[in-house]
Amino acid sequence: LLASMAYQESQFDPKARSWAGAIGLMQIMPATADYLGIGNPSVPENNIRAAVKYLDELQDKFSTVTDSTEKLKFVLASYNVGPNHVEDARRLAVKYGDDENTWNNHVEQWILKKSQKEYYTDEVVKYGYCRGTEPFKYVTEIMDRYNQYKLFIQEN
Repeated sequence: LLASMAYQESQFDPKARSWAGAIGLMQIMPATADYLGIGNPSVPENNIRAAVKYLDELQDKFSTVTDSTEKLKFVLASYNVGPNHVEDARRLAVKYGDDENTWNNHVEQWILKKSQKEYYTDEVVKYGYCRGTEPFKYVTEIMDRYNQYKLFIQEN
């Protein structure tokens, strides 16, 4: 999973920097590294440690999602766009009759709609606009690559 994420985040470039200021293999924001108590995020080991620590934290935020594969998708989306936007999408799913604990064809549709004014201004939305295509693609691409990596490992 971490390899799939590192490819998605930086194409395995430990010196990668995003336009937003994210750093390294796992594209850790300096403020996130500080919050997590990890040293310099430019150091690959620290960068990966920060990602793992943050992923663990995100796992705890989705304790109500009991299916481990579904939980992983919520965690990945949150790693990409932040847990607050994912929680907004879950609230929209509930409001409009979808399953708040299922990503595919349920919550993912609502994260996509958070870029539309009709939805990001909805009364259940607390964190406003979100470029929903980013976490949508992020989860899909990482999960697809992760599953390919697992198949490759099983074959060898």
